[in-house]
Amino acid sequence: MKRKPLAAFVISLLIFAACKKETSFEEPFKGNTCDYAPYTTGSVFEYEMVDVATGDTLDYTLRVEGDTVYNGEDFRKLTDDFTGEYSLFRCGGGNYQQLLDVSAIPNAPADPIKTDYLKDNMRLGESWTELLPVTLPVIGDVNINIAYTIIQKGTGKTVLGVQFSEVIGVRMEVSVPPILPPETLTTNYYAKGVGLIQVDRFEDTTYLKTYTIK
Repeated sequence: MKRKPLAAFVISLLIFAACKKETSFEEPFKGNTCDYAPYTTGSVFEYEMVDVATGDTLDYTLRVEGDTVYNGEDFRKLTDDFTGEYSLFRCGGGNYQQLLDVSAIPNAPADPIKTDYLKDNMRLGESWTELLPVTLPVIGDVNINIAYTIIQKGTGKTVLGVQFSEVIGVRMEVSVPPILPPETLTTNYYAKGVGLIQVDRFEDTTYLKTYTIK
């Protein structure tokens, strides 16, 4: 089974789209580890991806490499040992931000794509949105709307027989008004003190198998 990265929405969109500009984020960020992303240097997170149709599995590991600076901002670098791809992470004030390397994708920009993928201070049912201006073949310039909604907050979730507490579930929907109505792309679950524990997509589900937090 060929695995797609966890940031599948970016990959799916950029296969046929070329970004025109990057969304601007104004919130202050004060650190690189927070309750729902304990990405301390040397920490390791092992995942298993299961194909919904075939049951095929694929294991991979995310490793926290350490601190780095991008465009004058401090980030923590995470590396996927299966693809060799990396992402840059930081958080603060309840916001969790990620820069994703998509340079290997056809028509994708060389610079990382930025997104606020979690806001742990929002209540159950609350949402936030991001706008991604792109150029699509034939169609031309459009705005891709990315909507995140908190669908679980503060309750437990069992993953591969392990019970996690204080879990936040985030559903991500993508739309291109008026061309494409809202469509759920992923639902991610984050446990306090652990981080990402499960990712649900139409074609596969990813589970946290083991983890070591330094």
